[in-house]
Amino acid sequence: MITIGVDIRVLGTGRHSGIEEYTEQILSHMIAQAPDVHWKLFYSGRAPLVRRDWMSAQNVSVFETGLSNRLVWLTTKFFGMPRLDEQVGGADVFFFPHFLLGVLSPACKRIMTWHDLSYEKMPHLLSPYRRFWHAVQMQPRHQAHTADRIIAVSSATAQDIVDSYGISRQRVAVVPSGIDPLLRRSSEVEITSWRTLRNIQAPFVLALGTREPRKNLPALIRAWDVARKQSAFRAVHLVIAGQAGWMERDIVRAIATTHTPREVHIIENIDRDERQRILSAASVLAYPSLMEGFGFPPLEAMACGTPVLTSATSSLFETVGDAGLLVDPYRVDQVAAGLVALHADPGLRSRMIARGLERVGLFSWQRSAQATLAEIRSVLQ
Repeated sequence: MITIGVDIRVLGTGRHSGIEEYTEQILSHMIAQAPDVHWKLFYSGRAPLVRRDWMSAQNVSVFETGLSNRLVWLTTKFFGMPRLDEQVGGADVFFFPHFLLGVLSPACKRIMTWHDLSYEKMPHLLSPYRRFWHAVQMQPRHQAHTADRIIAVSSATAQDIVDSYGISRQRVAVVPSGIDPLLRRSSEVEITSWRTLRNIQAPFVLALGTREPRKNLPALIRAWDVARKQSAFRAVHLVIAGQAGWMERDIVRAIATTHTPREVHIIENIDRDERQRILSAASVLAYPSLMEGFGFPPLEAMACGTPVLTSATSSLFETVGDAGLLVDPYRVDQVAAGLVALHADPGLRSRMIARGLERVGLFSWQRSAQATLAEIRSVLQ
C-alpha cells in the first residue's frame, strides 16, 4: 500500500471559492477510487477542521496540528520545518491541491496543482497584502521548480507556468476540473420560492463569484446600464452574488453612477443550495473575467440551463467552447450587446442552452480524479 499525504489547509479558510471546491471534489473522488492507498491529510489552522464524509473512510487518517498557519509559515520559511510528511508519520508522495508553502523530506515526492497565475500576469489587480502573500509567503516560482510534477487545470494555465517560471512543458500535466453531476436546473417551485425569499421578481443578469478586480464587475455594471437603453432589456435587473473580496471601491462607484442603482442587488455568501437556485433563476450568467485558470460559474450555469456570456480570454474559451457567447471583456459595448441578445433573442438562447447542457458532459470529477491519481502515482515509478 502506498501512502499519499495531502495538504488540506485550504479547507480551513471559511470561504468556498474554486480552490476549495476543487480540493473537496478531487479528494473525495480520488479516495473513493483508490482503496489501496493510505491517505494522510495534513491540517493546521486556528479554526477546527470541518469534517467531511470522505475523511471518515477506513484508509484515511487526518492529522490536525493545532498550530496556526502563520506559525507554520514562519517556521517553514526560516527553519525549514515542520516537514509535512513527518507530521503525518511518513508519506511516499505529498499532494498539494494549491501551492501553499510546505517543506518535505528529501525522499518524499511533491506534486502540486496550479489554478491560475493571475498574480503574475495581473499583479495590479491585487491588493498590496495579496501581492506580498503570493510573492513572499507562497513563493510560487520556488515551489514550481521543486515540484516533481505540476498539474494545471487548463492548457492556458500550463502555458503560463512554462512562460513565467521556465518550467519544462513535460513536467506539467493538464487535468481539467469537473462539475458536480447532481447540479441541475431547479424546479419552477424552487425558483419561485427563491425569488420570494430574496424579493427579486424581475428578470436578471447574474454575476457570480468573489468581488475582486479580476472579475471585471465595474465594466459589467456599465454594460448592463448601457443595455437597459434597449426596450427589450429595460426591465432586467443585475444581481451580483458571492463573497466580498478586495479593492471594491470601483464596484460601489460603478453602481452609484448607473441610472437605476436600486435595481442592482448584492447577495453575500450564498450556500450550495442557493447557488443552484440563483443560477436557475437568472436570465443570463455574465462572467466577463479578465483572467481565469478554469472558470466554474459558466459550467455551473450551463448545467442549470442558463445561457452564458463570458470572455474570449485565458482558459474560458477552453472551458466554454462554442456553448457560450464570447466577448472582449474590455469592450463594454460588446458586453452590453451580448447581454441584450442572450436575453431577448429566443433562437440564440435556445442554441446556447442546448450547447451548454451538452458541453457540461465533457467535464467530470470522476475523470479528473482518475487522471490526477495517475499523475500522483507516476512520480513514484
